[in-house]
Amino acid sequence: MAVGRKIKKAVVTALACDDWDLEFSKLMDQHSMQTLIAPLFSSLCAPAVIVRWHGVTCFGKVVSKLATEDAPRARIVMRRIMWMLNEESGGCAWGVPEAMGEITAVNNLMAEEYGRILLSYCHAEEGKPENYLEFTTLLRGAVWGVARLAQDRPEMVIPAGNDLIGFLQNSDPVIAGTACWGLGALKSLKSVKALEALQDNDTVIDIYKDCLLQSVSVGRLAQEALDKISRG
Repeated sequence: MAVGRKIKKAVVTALACDDWDLEFSKLMDQHSMQTLIAPLFSSLCAPAVIVRWHGVTCFGKVVSKLATEDAPRARIVMRRIMWMLNEESGGCAWGVPEAMGEITAVNNLMAEEYGRILLSYCHAEEGKPENYLEFTTLLRGAVWGVARLAQDRPEMVIPAGNDLIGFLQNSDPVIAGTACWGLGALKSLKSVKALEALQDNDTVIDIYKDCLLQSVSVGRLAQEALDKISRG
């Protein structure tokens, strides 16, 4: 088996384990960060949903470490992510905005240089150039990425507060529920009325947070956000 395929198989196997975090840490000790980038991109298209999400988390670990070792190479990864989100790339970008959100959440340099670009994928402004992702699957990922960034760097996500409030009324429950998660981290007083309107929404969605894939109702996510806001 070629070395590249062997590492790819090892990454997917690690991400599927119950103790995936430990197993992937071992791979980080055995291989260079640059070597793990391609297998992680592949993991974002894995058949198993949990493997894709674990891949998102590990993208943050690998690119963050790469940024400390070789910042220019980390920037190349971020530019590849941006290119994949450009409709002219013609490629599949599923999982890519989520990876961008995780990377910017865990690394200061990547947040400073690419955080605002991540926010732009959720922002539509008529008459101005925009990066807004209209395709629902990608928009879900972008909203998740912004909400994930808000957990660690709420001050950076404040400019996207109005966008997240707007998403509470989105017809897609995954987008609405994920926006609740982000607004809770922002402790946005402006969002209270819109969140209250969702408290009785019993639509159940799957959301990945705190490194766990959870099934929870949109109403529960709205209530959790309101609880965080009330605690200030």
